[in-house]
Amino acid sequence: MNSLTKRWEILPPDFDLSSKLSKELSVSHITAQILINRGITNAEQAKNFLSPKLTTLSDPLELPQIKEAAKRLFEAKEKKEKVLVYGDYDVDGVTGTALLVSAFRFLGLDTDYYIPHRYEEGYGMNPDAIKEIAERGVKLIVTVDCGISNVEEIALAKKLGIDVIVTDHHNIPSELPAAVAMVNPKFLKEDHPTRYLAGVGVAFKFVWGVFKLAGIKDSAFLMDLLDLVGLGTISDIVPLTQENRVFAVHGLSALNKKKRIGLKYLMEVAGVKNKVSVHAVNFQISPRLNAAGRIKHAELALKLLLTTNANEAKELADKLNTTNLDRRGIGSSIQEEVFDRLTRDIKPEEKIIVLEGKDWHPGVIGIVASQATERYYRPVVIISVQDGVGRGSARSIEGVNVFQILDSCRDMFVDFGGHAGAAGFEIETKKIPELKQKLIEAAGKLVKDSDLAAKIKIEAEIIPKIINLAMVRELESLDPHGEDNPKPIFISRNLKAQDWGRVGANKKHLKGRFSDGSATLDVIGFGMGDAASYINFDEEFDLAYNLQSNEWNGFDNVQLNLVDIRVAKSD
Repeated sequence: MNSLTKRWEILPPDFDLSSKLSKELSVSHITAQILINRGITNAEQAKNFLSPKLTTLSDPLELPQIKEAAKRLFEAKEKKEKVLVYGDYDVDGVTGTALLVSAFRFLGLDTDYYIPHRYEEGYGMNPDAIKEIAERGVKLIVTVDCGISNVEEIALAKKLGIDVIVTDHHNIPSELPAAVAMVNPKFLKEDHPTRYLAGVGVAFKFVWGVFKLAGIKDSAFLMDLLDLVGLGTISDIVPLTQENRVFAVHGLSALNKKKRIGLKYLMEVAGVKNKVSVHAVNFQISPRLNAAGRIKHAELALKLLLTTNANEAKELADKLNTTNLDRRGIGSSIQEEVFDRLTRDIKPEEKIIVLEGKDWHPGVIGIVASQATERYYRPVVIISVQDGVGRGSARSIEGVNVFQILDSCRDMFVDFGGHAGAAGFEIETKKIPELKQKLIEAAGKLVKDSDLAAKIKIEAEIIPKIINLAMVRELESLDPHGEDNPKPIFISRNLKAQDWGRVGANKKHLKGRFSDGSATLDVIGFGMGDAASYINFDEEFDLAYNLQSNEWNGFDNVQLNLVDIRVAKSD
């Protein structure tokens, strides 16, 4: 056994700099090395990372065209015009929409909202929606998490007498819409700390800037929006560094206060009993908010975030929970069918998986594509065929741009969009066989064999005898983890198994104790029960793992959360 599945990449240590940071920050060499791995090279950067403060946020007035946008908002208030927030159906879009609606109403603006239906309308603005909004008497639209590419739709709005302010965080296209203002941090320089904000982060800084220009110094209202900012930022998988890290840390703090009654009840039905963490957001809160847009309509989630009525909040939370259960049931059924077919039909020589199915719910095929990507470690395209239309969802692996692969077939799609890691499209059913063949050919040219070997990046080597609870507690200062700040993976070498076995439901997990002769480590490997058959008393093993604490009989103990295991070797 070399390794269960993965190629190990051990990051090179910088002993001199880690020693310097260790002394200056009074932290271990391990923590110092992880900070270096994050691109942090001096004590000031490290302190800002370890203790993120709202006061370090850059001036919101540095956002492009924010003054022009604010001027038009103030004009709308003076003329008592109807304003509408046009959002997106994912958690980033819904939280951003709730934030802008709340802030505009606080400012005294007559504010409505519109979120498109994920499948009937698709992402971004659309002509039918613009016409409906015009019939409502709206004179100003403010987008959130969309709009920067809606050239035709914004031209239509202008023709119908509606001005548009775009707040967005997506990449700048070659052709820009004729909006009153485009508040998008992607116009800023690459090194600007605001550049990689989520849509809700842009919305927050926009509101903050408007407040500054209006001379409003109600910081309490802004602070009460941070739960939305943290929730949307963490859910959107933007880099959790710089200003996003500030928003994630303070957003989690706000979420833990549970002041927003809708989220309070949603956490109850989701079973969030302890401290709200990134894990709770990603696996308990966000899936329930996202389920609304995937199975029904995202307005259900928006209403939950906006309500101040306890009875309504409880009713909406229950509906979202039920909707999520429905989503999971549908997803499990499709996943079972997909995996069953792949077990029989997968061709190892093909570097992309393309699979279609009749009447698969388009709201869950993206999730199933992600699950298949994780299991088979190659880009996956899942297509739902309904009423003569194929709706596809693609997910990719590290180092493979699935958007580029799909872009080679752009002329075949009715609609198409996405980015390197994920993309979606619509296609006529009759073209699916040709599409499949073309994607296989394109992936054959663009994907290298080495891309299909799953990798894990190991941050540092640790000698077992120095592992203790104090180290685990110190490493917690690196939370919250996410994109560009992953939970650190460590390596300990040449360990012998003392005992091991399969545990848990269906014996899916591995549990054991490993020793290098001077220290013994408790190890748990979730979903790694099959590894038990490879382990023996005679060989030495290298372990790749996360460090965590585990409470047992009222005491906290150090536990290694196994990521991978291999027969001992030197790198």
